[in-house]
Amino acid sequence: YPERSPRSHAQRLQPLSRKKHLKSLERMPVLMAESRAIVEGSADGRVATVDDIGLDKIRSLAEQGHTKSQFKLGMYYFKREEYDRAMTWLYKASKMGDMQALFQLAIMHYDGIGTLANLTKGVEMLKAVVENTDPAFQFLIPHAQYNLGMAAFMGYGMSQDDDVAEHYWLLAGKEGDPDGSVAAQSQLGMFYTRRDTKDLKKAFYWHYFAAENGNLESKGALGVMYYTGGGVEADRELAFKCLCEASERGSLFAQGNLVVYYYESRLFTRAAHCAWSIAQTEDIRAAAEKTGLLLAFARRGVALGCFYYARCLQTGRGVQKSESEALQYYKKAIEACPLTASELQQKLKNDEL
Repeated sequence: YPERSPRSHAQRLQPLSRKKHLKSLERMPVLMAESRAIVEGSADGRVATVDDIGLDKIRSLAEQGHTKSQFKLGMYYFKREEYDRAMTWLYKASKMGDMQALFQLAIMHYDGIGTLANLTKGVEMLKAVVENTDPAFQFLIPHAQYNLGMAAFMGYGMSQDDDVAEHYWLLAGKEGDPDGSVAAQSQLGMFYTRRDTKDLKKAFYWHYFAAENGNLESKGALGVMYYTGGGVEADRELAFKCLCEASERGSLFAQGNLVVYYYESRLFTRAAHCAWSIAQTEDIRAAAEKTGLLLAFARRGVALGCFYYARCLQTGRGVQKSESEALQYYKKAIEACPLTASELQQKLKNDEL
């Protein structure tokens, strides 16, 4: 996330931010929702969809009061961006006790999708999801807890409180269990790198489990922590492994830090080649969305690539020397992430690059 104010953090790790972002809540866990909320009965054993069963049949069942069909019909209209119809059927399902419908309504109210944003109402609905005791909907609770943690951290829909945010995220993270909220696990990893709540051993713990559970930001963060010895004994081999794995999955953050790894290992040709490739990224936001990477992580990765490529051009390391091209890429680094460029500029002044 973008920083909320200048801070000192673990090297190359990004902190959390309280900057308001109405799309910040975790959406319906789709695979779980699809597997539990659709009318059973497909001939080949697959989960039946609206297309499988037919819209008319789903609507007929929904009108007869079939709760799962009401939820399914609401989600069908939601995906088609027919939000008035979506809310009508989701409300019907939620009144019959369908927590998935209530979860979806919470997101719509909080994010202002198809209705005016009402953050307080969204938070109240999420709390109701957390408090539900129906065994069929327990899988939703960690995701609702994660969202409540985000609301508390940002101070939107409830009072800003770091302790409350941490409490919800710890519940949602379920000690690293894959059935917990992986987003909460990764969030805790970042939370514990902030100056006010800094505990790098805890940060490593949570990034480790989030990465094991498939989180891309945490896999890249693990590589950095192994490389710098932040919260764990430094291990260049494991750092390289994590950075390579995250890079192969398209993480610009990991790719940028892999450039640093190559450069500081004096593998200048590799560093220059990798840095040049990253520096060609024109639409950072689109690249981040494609991989599900946080935009701030992507910006930092691109800034690292641009700056180190500029340094290679300036010194002739791994590439033909060109002062004019170097200047262009230094400018691109600043455009991608001013904070990262400023940090690296200071390293240049200290003769550390």
